[in-house]
Parts: sequence; C-alpha cells; structure tokens
Amino acid sequence: MADEPVPPENGERPVSLRDGPVGTPRWVKIFGIVAAIVIVLIVVMLLFGGDHGPGRHTAPTGGAGHSPSAGVDSP
Repeated sequence: MADEPVPPENGERPVSLRDGPVGTPRWVKIFGIVAAIVIVLIVVMLLFGGDHGPGRHTAPTGGAGHSPSAGVDSP
C-alpha cells in the first residue's frame, strides 16, 4: 500500500497535518510577555508615578491656578 505513511526509524508516530498545531510560536510568546510587562509598567506609573495630566506641561502660576484676565487689575 503506497498511501500509508512510513513510520520513522526512532519509533515515534509520523506527524500529519491532521494532528493540529504543534504549539505556540516563540515570537508570539515573547510578544505576549513584552506586552504584559509594558501594561504592568503603565499601571504602576499611573498609580505611583506622581503628578500626571495636562497641568504637568504648563508653567506654574502664583495664584490659584488661573492667570488674571487681560484688563483686570489685581489688588
């Protein structure tokens, strides 16, 4: 019978496409690990990183956070 697969010499069963995927590729595992590390670092920065937000990129003001309007005298 020419259609039957020949078993390998080491005694293992032959691999066929019907067996399904062998395993997750290494690059997928590495990408997942790197993505998980980045997500953990972002969460840590948001929880313990200090002052965040748009106010961090503006110049500090001496008042209550608002600059005086034009034409208004301050006392």
